[in-house]
Amino acid sequence: MRRKLPVLIFSIILLFAWESVGYTSTKLELWTFVNTHARFFRQAAENFKKIEPDVEIDVKEIEYNTLFDKLAISLQTGVGAPDLVDIEQGVFGRFLKGDIKLVPLNDYLKKAKKTTALAKGRQALYTYQGKVYGLEHALCPVVLYYRWDIFQQAGIKTPITTWDEWIQAGKKLTSLKKFISSLPPFDILLRQRKGNFFDEKGNMVADSPLVIETLKWVLATRDEDKVTEDPPAGPAFWSAVREGRYATLIGADWYAGFIKDNAPETGGKWKAQALPVWEKGGLDTSTSGGTGLCMTVYAKDRDKAWEFMEYAQLTKENAILRYKLTHLFPPLIEAWDAPELREPDPFFSNQKLGALFATVGRRVPQQINTPFTPEWNDIWGNKYWPEVNNRRMSPEEGLKKAAEDVRKLMQRGK
Repeated sequence: MRRKLPVLIFSIILLFAWESVGYTSTKLELWTFVNTHARFFRQAAENFKKIEPDVEIDVKEIEYNTLFDKLAISLQTGVGAPDLVDIEQGVFGRFLKGDIKLVPLNDYLKKAKKTTALAKGRQALYTYQGKVYGLEHALCPVVLYYRWDIFQQAGIKTPITTWDEWIQAGKKLTSLKKFISSLPPFDILLRQRKGNFFDEKGNMVADSPLVIETLKWVLATRDEDKVTEDPPAGPAFWSAVREGRYATLIGADWYAGFIKDNAPETGGKWKAQALPVWEKGGLDTSTSGGTGLCMTVYAKDRDKAWEFMEYAQLTKENAILRYKLTHLFPPLIEAWDAPELREPDPFFSNQKLGALFATVGRRVPQQINTPFTPEWNDIWGNKYWPEVNNRRMSPEEGLKKAAEDVRKLMQRGK
C-alpha cells in the first residue's frame, strides 16, 4: 500500500497540471439589449461550443439605456467591459469619439475573405474612417406594406410605381375616411434619394437643398394633399392600424414582425412591394434601423471572440437560424437565395416576403454614421422637429438651426 501511494499522488499532480496548463477554457461575455438577439446568440453559442468546446459565451440581456451608459463607463475605465457587445446604430457614434475602444475588424475580415460578405450599404453603417467596427444583424431594406383589401375597395391598382401615384391613391381613399398612411418617415425617404444628414467626410449637411426639399414634400402630403396625418401616439397608432385607418405602412423588413405582433387580426389582408420611386429609374428601397456586433479592446481573447463573431454573423447556417428566430432578413449575401428565407407567409397573403427583401436588398442605400449622429438625432428630434411639425417654424429654419447647433458641437469636439 505504501508503494502505491507515491504513484497515486504523482497521478493526481499530473492531472492538475494538465488541467491548469494543457487545458484552458475561455469565457467571453456578450451584451445585447434585444430579447430576440439574446435568444439567437444563446442558440448560436450552444452550437459554437460543439465546434469550440473550450469557449463559453455568456450572453447578458441589458435594458437599452442601461447597457449603453454602462458600456460607456466600462470602456472609459476598463473595468467590467464586455468582450462583445451589440451597439444600435443610433448610439454607435457615442463610441467613435476620442480613443476608440472598439477593435477594427478589417484584418480579421480580410483573413477570412469576408470583406464583401455583407451588403455594402449595411457594412457602411459600422465603418468609420475606413475601419469596420461592427457586423450587422439585419439587411433592413424598406418596402411598402399595403392592405390589398382596402386598395381593392377603393379601386387602387398595384404596384404603385411612383410617389405621385401613391398620393393619387391616397386621394381615392378620402371617401372611405382613410389615409394612405401616417406622415411618411422623413429620414427613410431622404436615404431613398441617396441623401444623408452627414456627408461621407462627416460634414453636417442637414440644411442642404435635398434635405429641405424632402422634408417639405413629407409635410405637404399632410398639409396640402391631405392624404396623411400625424400618427397617434403610443398604442393608439396600432389601434388605428387594426381598424384599417391606414392603407399603407412604410417600413423595413423587421417591421413585418411589428405588424404581426401588434395587428394580428389583420393577417391575410397585407401584401408588400418595392417602394415607389421619386423619378423613373430611381431607387426603389431605403433602409431603417440596424445593430452591429462589436468587439471591445478589453476582450480577453480577441481571436476566440472573432471566431464567434464570424460564426454568428457571417455563416449561412446562422443567417438562416437568426431569420427563423427573429424574422430579421440577413445582410449576408450568400444566404439570400436560401429556400428557408423564401417561404410563403400566410400573414402576407402567402407572399414570399424574403424574395422581395432579397431583390431590393441588393440596392439598400448607404446610411452614414458619425461621432455626432447621436447629437443630431437628439437636437433635431427633440428640439426642432416638434417646432417644424407643429408649423411654428419652417422646414428651412428648423433644419438650418439644428445643423448649426450640431456644427458648433463639432467645432468644440464635444
